Amino acid sequence: MVDTSRIQVPDVEYFSRQVLCREGCPVRTDAGGYVRAIAEGRYEDAYTIARSPNPFASICGRICNAPCQARCRRSALDETVSIRALKRFVCERFGVESPGFSPSGPPPAVPTPHRDSRVAVIGAGPAGLSCAHDLALLGYSVTVFEAAPKAGGMLTLGIPEYRLPRDIIEAEIGVVLSLGIELRTNQRLGQDFFLSDLYEQGFKSIFLGIGAHQSRSLTVEGANLDGVMPAIDYLLNHHLGYRVDLGQRVVVIGGGNVALDAARSALRHTDDPSSLSDREVREALGQAREVLHLMTKRADAGSEKEMQVAIDAARQALRAGVREVDVYCLESLDEMPASYTEISHATEEAIKIHPRYGPRRILGRNGKVTGVEFVQVKSVFDDAGRFNPIYDEDSRIIVDAETVVLAIGQAPNLSWIQPDDGLTVTPRGALLCDPDTLSTTRAGVFAGGDVAFGARNVIHAVAEGRRAARSIARHLDGLEDVEEPSYRTTILPHRRVEESLLTTGQAEPPTIPIDRRIGVTEVELSFERGQAFDQAARCLECHISPVFNGDQCVACGGCVDVCPEYCLSLVDSAALADGGDLDRVLDKRYSSSPEPQRFAAILKDETLCIRCGLCAERCPVGAVTMERVEAIGL
Repeated sequence: MVDTSRIQVPDVEYFSRQVLCREGCPVRTDAGGYVRAIAEGRYEDAYTIARSPNPFASICGRICNAPCQARCRRSALDETVSIRALKRFVCERFGVESPGFSPSGPPPAVPTPHRDSRVAVIGAGPAGLSCAHDLALLGYSVTVFEAAPKAGGMLTLGIPEYRLPRDIIEAEIGVVLSLGIELRTNQRLGQDFFLSDLYEQGFKSIFLGIGAHQSRSLTVEGANLDGVMPAIDYLLNHHLGYRVDLGQRVVVIGGGNVALDAARSALRHTDDPSSLSDREVREALGQAREVLHLMTKRADAGSEKEMQVAIDAARQALRAGVREVDVYCLESLDEMPASYTEISHATEEAIKIHPRYGPRRILGRNGKVTGVEFVQVKSVFDDAGRFNPIYDEDSRIIVDAETVVLAIGQAPNLSWIQPDDGLTVTPRGALLCDPDTLSTTRAGVFAGGDVAFGARNVIHAVAEGRRAARSIARHLDGLEDVEEPSYRTTILPHRRVEESLLTTGQAEPPTIPIDRRIGVTEVELSFERGQAFDQAARCLECHISPVFNGDQCVACGGCVDVCPEYCLSLVDSAALADGGDLDRVLDKRYSSSPEPQRFAAILKDETLCIRCGLCAERCPVGAVTMERVEAIGL
């Protein structure tokens, strides 16, 4: 029987730090909670857990860079759990894309009683809509102003449909708007209205989430030739339905997300998707394997959003009737910040990535692009890790091109700022705001997302929008956050991890065959039920921990002997007291420190522990228990 009598957790912070997937998520989604629910067949519970902190769970299940997965402790054993793909699995059963979904059902909460203050949200991207969502739940009247003809920001206008179907974006936005939020499209800040106008209309606070839709320019000869275009402009025009003539040969410059977004998008409108030769496909698959091998060794995803747009730009280009798309970037393959999945998808589709090349000049004839001169890059960063490319001037090459797509970074357009707005712009061209409260230099005006922090992933924008909503509520009505929950630990029966689960490897979600990747067909598919169970069952359940009671321990060493991962050590506490780092390695939460010369100590390496429960099962005096830490009173 489960014993729930233990209700005090001496060190909540310590136990929270062990659940690395939750700690890594900007909105603190309990990834382990929904993964565990999937393994137990509780799919609706899993969806509720995934959706509760994130109004765009179905979107994130497809395109999130998954910082939770990057932190997964399972990687210390072999490979991480495929957390993002598991989120998509439950969303397809109970999310907006599921049959019979009802916006009025759980988990969206019912708004609290109406409050008098009106709030204006500028920008209907993930940051703005997340802010509006939480403000509506708090009872505020919210109006969202969007410059484009439709809501979604870069979700709609930047991310290709083969990665993120438009009906899913529209459905999740519809759920947000169903809370009583007013949406006004075709309303551009600085053209159709100014901040002062909003105050005159009676709005008491403003959130700025206008994104970063302005491409940075390339200061090389030929950058103004006909046929040179910013990747952001190309993607916006493409997704708004305008035809862009790219010719037969496209060169994409940039190693970021925009460049690859544009390349992959153009790839999807070719008249003959099967026109690639067997040799070209084999070359692409060979490069994909090389990229996959190098990317799996990376410890840091870096600026993944930048790299992802680069990939999608390249894939888009090959589908626009383009015969050949090449991506040239400064970074080496193992320095490229995109996820290995997206890079491998791009190379599978015959997009050739040329690492360690920088543009010297763009060549042209009669005002039209004819090619690009590149030079090899010796290094991108200096010894201090700062961006400082060094080139080999004797290694110049010329590449033919009819179109050059520039994806070398994005910046917000802040030309709308008026002298009396009271807003400060940083040297990097972003709005200055407090990183914790998101308040700008003008009282009552808050900012988040790309306009404040540069191009980042969707989940960061969602987190900042939600954080801004709480700050706005405090500013307007002094509303404080919900009280911090109290915690308890639950003592579990002896828990055993099946050996088969320790040997099951990570599984990537299935994809459609290369010859079917045409139009807007979604490339990545969802796990089948059995695949989802196998992957979810790999979760080590880090919220469960072995707890050692020093008052009962007889220092027999049985737990150390039975530990399969060698994460426990029985040591002389006198040695620790003389020169060891007790604060780092000695677990003192459940008993007093061992006295030198009299007691032994059990040291535990949390990184290696797989929560198998063998130590608790082996202990002859019951000094080791397996306990689940959980919040109560929510």
